[in-house]
Amino acid sequence: MAFQLKEFFAPWLNSTAEKRAFFLAKPREAMEELVGVPSDIQITITQNNQQIWFRASIPKLTNNTAGSLGHMRQNNQRILKCPVLKVSGTEFIQNHESILMDYGIRVPDDVIVSIDNDAQGMIHFDVRLDTLYS
Repeated sequence: MAFQLKEFFAPWLNSTAEKRAFFLAKPREAMEELVGVPSDIQITITQNNQQIWFRASIPKLTNNTAGSLGHMRQNNQRILKCPVLKVSGTEFIQNHESILMDYGIRVPDDVIVSIDNDAQGMIHFDVRLDTLYS
């Protein structure tokens, strides 16, 4: 598992039982205690067959409503590219495997990336959490 993913989820999953339970029940609220999460990014946790999956779904085309990723970009021109990966959405869609590998994140071993065909669709990131801290 990529070190970066383990570190990212550590404040919730490698912490107290209460923080872990809060994150698994309400991942957006838990994350917002430490980092801002644009309103148009969907965050879910699913649990089935002893597996726990985290999913973040980011719109391919963002809207401009208050609190959205598009609104943040409009108000701060420095956020034209992802502030973490430093690439545009189009660049990411075309080269996500090599871009993530530059950060030591392997697709699909560490994260599963799926991209909706619809132009108005989402980019989905799925990470299996139960294997991170077992």
